[in-house]
Amino acid sequence: MQFVSPALKNVIFPVLSRMGYFRHRAGAGPADAAPAIVTYHGVFPRDYEIKNRALDGNLVYGLSLRRQLQLLTNDYHVIAPSDFLRWLEAKISLPPRSVLLTCDDALQNTLTEMLPILQEFKVSCLFFATGASAGEGSSMLWYEELYRMLLQAPRPIRLVIPDCQLELGPVAHEQLHGCWWNLVERFSQFERAARRSLLDEVRSQVGLTPDWAERFDRNAATSSRFLMLNRKGLRQLAAAGMEIGAHSMSHPILSRAGEDIAWQEISESKLVLEEALGKSVWAFGYPFGNAATVSSRDVGLAERAGFRCAFLNVGGGFGAKVRVSHNSRFAFPRVHVTADMTVPEFEAHLSGFYRWIRERTTGVDETAFLKT
Repeated sequence: MQFVSPALKNVIFPVLSRMGYFRHRAGAGPADAAPAIVTYHGVFPRDYEIKNRALDGNLVYGLSLRRQLQLLTNDYHVIAPSDFLRWLEAKISLPPRSVLLTCDDALQNTLTEMLPILQEFKVSCLFFATGASAGEGSSMLWYEELYRMLLQAPRPIRLVIPDCQLELGPVAHEQLHGCWWNLVERFSQFERAARRSLLDEVRSQVGLTPDWAERFDRNAATSSRFLMLNRKGLRQLAAAGMEIGAHSMSHPILSRAGEDIAWQEISESKLVLEEALGKSVWAFGYPFGNAATVSSRDVGLAERAGFRCAFLNVGGGFGAKVRVSHNSRFAFPRVHVTADMTVPEFEAHLSGFYRWIRERTTGVDETAFLKT
């Protein structure tokens, strides 16, 4: 979060947290206010070594999760996903300062590292899994696989991708992240099988062998970090009392895909996960989930696919704006938790204070792209 200055992070947020300002702010809204929604992306395995912050910064340490859950269970009300759905359908009211926990991607560490901590605090979470987790095998998210290939590739990197009318290189170290995101945007325009072929083309051009990733699969910590749950693991998560939602079939940038591909990604994920779990999948989490990756078209597709609600990955916290042309249930904002987020900073986001001060300082409204 580049917006967070050292003074805010290390001085102002801790002082306001100790004063109880964030808790007061969180409870100051109307009685029927929407809950705050928090999203994680997994927990670092104990023996995992972070080598690239851009790649790993979305996960959190187990100790950080424990401290955040301690705050939430002491001073807020963590609600079950089933209660969120009942509230959404006007069947129940929620207590003040209610918080819903969510987690994207359904990596293996959500079962091995995150679930025991959730059980320790007796709370449940809504996990968003891709359609890949409905299968018997385990695989990586394609865009993380792509990043890891670029990191492993011998220098200099040069790429010529005719299908994308793209020629890149030589790529300097400081250009690596931009090169990666350029490829993610371009490759998201293709359906899954064609995208797989493009990844194989990149691997070949950067000089990696077809089995380059196998050595990572033999390392328990690394495989837990990067591999997604398969059907067996997903069922274990559900059997432990967690709720499973859909996160598209393969996690492309939906706004970059044509409508047919976007529809396939959204609608098929619901069907395959329901078949794997033997129960209804009622929630959808947009891949990446921000203004650059989600369009109003995609919001409409989520409703058309039969989901009961859908979630962005920005603009969250108490008092958050929910903007969508016809139904706010398909654009719930969320607080995105990152690896370097302190507990006071976490509470500043949760309370809506961070969003408030950011909007007034920068003029950036992260959900304005859905305003009609």
